Amino acid sequence: MSVDPATSGDRTVPCSAAQPPSPCSAGDPPRPVGAGAGARLPGGSIDGVIFDLDGTLVDSLGGITAALNEALADEGFGPVTAERVRGIVGDGPRSLCARAAALEAGDGPRIDRLVGRFRARYAAEPVRGTVPYPGVLGVLDALSPRRFAVCTNKGRRVAELVLGAFAILPRLRVLVAEDDLPVRKPDPRPLLVAAERLGVAAARVLVVGDGVQDIGAARGAGMRSCALLQGYTARDVLLAAGPDLVLERIGELPGVFGVSAGPAARGSWGG
Repeated sequence: MSVDPATSGDRTVPCSAAQPPSPCSAGDPPRPVGAGAGARLPGGSIDGVIFDLDGTLVDSLGGITAALNEALADEGFGPVTAERVRGIVGDGPRSLCARAAALEAGDGPRIDRLVGRFRARYAAEPVRGTVPYPGVLGVLDALSPRRFAVCTNKGRRVAELVLGAFAILPRLRVLVAEDDLPVRKPDPRPLLVAAERLGVAAARVLVVGDGVQDIGAARGAGMRSCALLQGYTARDVLLAAGPDLVLERIGELPGVFGVSAGPAARGSWGG
């Protein structure tokens, strides 16, 4: 799940812990399965991994909340809690600001001002209140024999600053940001552009994210999806979106491919 404050299929799920994922019946909802519980993807079937950023590689909720509350105060609105932000983030800054201030579509000029304030506040300190999830670098290093990318609804400048601050940027082959296309997730086109730049067929890509936007975009692009419960979307909402695989946290991902994440994936973020 991502927010851009600076600028603007199939249901193949692990049916049992004792065997690799296989198609479940239409009535079986996906359930959380950690890599240690036996979750596996068919060997050799995934050549590329596309990650979301916020709620997937980094926890930016604190920074988003701080910038939003400063913008709200600038415009005479009261503050919101981080838990409130958790429930309304993910559909872009305009939706976030409108929901936080309880503004309706007819309040366009007020929303515009609030969004402008929010973008400016966040862009000034994009790493404030942001931390990588534990083990992120170990996960990326373990997956490095495969091609991987980040596809985010953040603007490129802010995304690069965040990714660079936590040593993620040098590990990327491809970054697709909000600036690159006139659409954002859940539209599938950003994912398709990322796959094209990776040189990997859509059917051989796994999309990893914490939001229904990621799951929907993956389905529309003909890619498989992995939902992370560590992020900002409520568990029942995320499961109802029908991801192909569900993990509690990103540190479990290498085990899906049958590889070890190494010491950097255990405990600290490895920086």
